[in-house]
Amino acid sequence: MAEPARRLPAGPRATPSPVRPAGTEHHTDLAEQIARAYSGQLPGPVYEARTTFFRRAPHDMLGEDGYSLISNYFARHVLPQALVARQVTGLQAAVLSNLIGRQQRGLIQATQQEIADEIGAGRTSVGPALNALCDLNLVRRLKRGVYQLNPRIAYNGNGDTQRDLLDELRGMQLASGFPDEVGLIPADEG
Repeated sequence: MAEPARRLPAGPRATPSPVRPAGTEHHTDLAEQIARAYSGQLPGPVYEARTTFFRRAPHDMLGEDGYSLISNYFARHVLPQALVARQVTGLQAAVLSNLIGRQQRGLIQATQQEIADEIGAGRTSVGPALNALCDLNLVRRLKRGVYQLNPRIAYNGNGDTQRDLLDELRGMQLASGFPDEVGLIPADEG
């Protein structure tokens, strides 16, 4: 005697898939077989499959621009020590912070005037600050108004896209050592 089909708990039900021609059942996936069994299109017992989804709460960020992942080591050790030791000026740190907040997968498109307006500085002071950040390999200038943030310092995107970008940059073997050589070394590492 055939075992009676067991029902899934109340909730959304799977809609049966279209019936395949005879002899092609071995190509159907498990979900389709279950749907067909529940709709009475397949004889025999039906086995129950349960899945539990855990959803994380979304980030609650200030502003609507999302967020960038920034290296805790850089934020905790490197940048503060560089500021105290005056390896980086307050203006350079402000420009870097602005670039981190503007990036999309490490790329920034902004004029010096746009950056200056947002941080409350003069345009003529932003250029030298950007040059200093480039000398430290924190930022790389691609062309006028287009910059690339060092993805080992901060990155907006997932780990897979970051690794792909790092592989691409390392494959370029840039003379500056970007992205792996950074000009700021904390005192305990130097």
